[in-house]
Amino acid sequence: MKLTACHKALLMLKNTAGIGTVKTSRIADVVKNIADIYNDINSVKAAVVHAVGLKLFQQLKESKETINFDEIEKAVNELGVKIISICDQEYPFLLKQFDDKPLMLYCKGNTDLLRHPCFAVVGTRMPTSYGVRVTKEFASALCKRFVIVSGMASGVDSVAHRAALLNGGKTIAVLGSGIDVVYPPENLQLYNEIAQKGLIVTEYEPHTQPAQYNFPARNRIISGLSRGVLVTEAGLRSGTMSTINHALAQGREVYCVPGSIYNKASGGCNKIIKDCQSIAVTHVNDIFENIGLKPLEETVPSPMKLDVTEEKIIELLKRNGETHFEEILDHVDLSVPQLNSLLIMLSARGIINKGDNNYWSV
Repeated sequence: MKLTACHKALLMLKNTAGIGTVKTSRIADVVKNIADIYNDINSVKAAVVHAVGLKLFQQLKESKETINFDEIEKAVNELGVKIISICDQEYPFLLKQFDDKPLMLYCKGNTDLLRHPCFAVVGTRMPTSYGVRVTKEFASALCKRFVIVSGMASGVDSVAHRAALLNGGKTIAVLGSGIDVVYPPENLQLYNEIAQKGLIVTEYEPHTQPAQYNFPARNRIISGLSRGVLVTEAGLRSGTMSTINHALAQGREVYCVPGSIYNKASGGCNKIIKDCQSIAVTHVNDIFENIGLKPLEETVPSPMKLDVTEEKIIELLKRNGETHFEEILDHVDLSVPQLNSLLIMLSARGIINKGDNNYWSV
């Protein structure tokens, strides 16, 4: 694709120190045609000076000479990236409502997904087995009606993306880096799959490395694209709290899955629920009913025959919650290899789940 005069004008605004997204919105309110900033900035001098002052006007004017537009255009085309800016009709309607909206979105994949109803699923980078399980369950059901949006971070984000893809749904990953910079690196395979079957989005120019301050800014796009935000597991200091704050500021409904009061990983969710800033949900139909959608019909699983030992193990896990292998071994008449084989088989059948450090749960 070729950079339009509007794209170049927005790049000038993005690369002028002191002019951020809010001041750009202010300029856009008084400059009828943003492209004039690139084509003939002196023709809009009065409007820009009125919006941000003479000093920033001068810096904006000088920025045209410091940006290598040809290099950016070349990188975009080599990477197979499409730019959608606030000047374009394709720009997501929901994002356009906010003063701090991203000026440009670098997109790789199916940009039609930006016109579909979206729902954000976010959470901690270090989920417990409980967090992984509820994320899989909720994302698998939500993707039947929404495009799943998340940040491709380790933990809950990655689980949500994968659950959508595994269940034939669509997903959008919003990055805190350039479109060609995969972070974390171990998510390269996931990145490639989303680029092929879903959509990768970022407001950062190609080759931009991830930086700590990029991610809170990235989070406003995750919530801004979405009809609502689901937090499946998050601690009090989780970066997910940034997404929640953006969502509340944007008027988005926030839904939280409650967790154990003894589990620090659920501290953030429980606090937001307690403070009445979010809706506690224990089933995906709680979300659908809240936003006026017909509940999903429950599918009745086919009965699976269990022997006496298997039933004994499942009853133990139901009674105790997460239980260590050694404790299970004390309750059954099996050797270590026999029990290990049985637990793996029950896990493969989807009856139980293996957590960290050889803990098991139903």
